[in-house]
Amino acid sequence: MAAHNHDHQPPAMDYAEHEKTYAIFGELMKWGTAVSVILVLLVGSIWGPLPWAFTLLVSALTIGVIAKFF
Repeated sequence: MAAHNHDHQPPAMDYAEHEKTYAIFGELMKWGTAVSVILVLLVGSIWGPLPWAFTLLVSALTIGVIAKFF
């Protein structure tokens, strides 16, 4: 049988780098979602009855809300 190693030490990890990477991931997800919503609105205003001014207003409000509260 294989020898069992009972030395249960936590792995050596760089927690500061992990937190930094997670923060970058969170920011990319937040802004990526906002850009996707804005692109859908812009395409809708080109191909549908949604006016350009409303699309730009909603886009500006979306960016403002995300930048201020998230």
